[in-house]
Amino acid sequence: MSGLQISVERGFEKFGVDFFLVGALARDTWMGLNNKQPKRTTADVDFAILIPDTKTFTELKDHLIKEEGFNPYHGNSFVLLWKDGTQVDLLPFGDIEDNGSVHVEGTGYTTIHVDGFREIYDEGLPEIELETGNRFKFCSLPGIVLLKLIAWDDRPEMRRKDILDISDILNHYFDIDSDNIYGNHNELFLDENAELIEIAATVLGREMGEILKRNEDIANRVKGIIEDNARLQHSSRIGAIMTEYFDNTVEDNIGLLTRILSGINEGNKK
Repeated sequence: MSGLQISVERGFEKFGVDFFLVGALARDTWMGLNNKQPKRTTADVDFAILIPDTKTFTELKDHLIKEEGFNPYHGNSFVLLWKDGTQVDLLPFGDIEDNGSVHVEGTGYTTIHVDGFREIYDEGLPEIELETGNRFKFCSLPGIVLLKLIAWDDRPEMRRKDILDISDILNHYFDIDSDNIYGNHNELFLDENAELIEIAATVLGREMGEILKRNEDIANRVKGIIEDNARLQHSSRIGAIMTEYFDNTVEDNIGLLTRILSGINEGNKK
């Protein structure tokens, strides 16, 4: 997607827009760097863009269409299409927000919820160099899990794949984050009965907790989502969806959710 990258970067630079990559491309990049293959892939590219107002957002979109070869997508005002049909999502956050939501003029879908984007940005973003030589800021895996939990909670009837993506990340998280786990969380190995995926779940939660310290309301929301799904086996919608990935029991997955929640609470207290 090198041509797409160059065109988008030119547009962002022209309007002084900072950005980072989120969504499937960010997940797949982290997986690929660690020789892991995600179970679900997509060609969509999601950019979280720090932008001051709807006027700048509209001007940026118009520039990308008129000067950089993108096409509008009339079903969603936050989406543009590249020349090869690749869907590019522009997800604005920052001063443009109103209580975690952004509304823009346009056709189709015109309102988006961006809870968590600013907190992930302010926590600091790792940079990754792609094969094209471009360096981009990427959402961290804990940030991706945080955003996917919120997205699922917004529309659980349509977003069950977000829970499968979280399961995929959790399954590989120990290997991907092993240096950090051994270096900064080695006390977790004192529990001889803890499996590596359980240790990974705790560390994932701790890293999420560091982000969530920045916003108490979002922290309470995310913890509430997990608590609701870790309380009772028969009512855990997340635990049930996770069995489609892990081929285990809802009770097993409640155990993993409980460890993530415990980690978040620990991370919140630091």
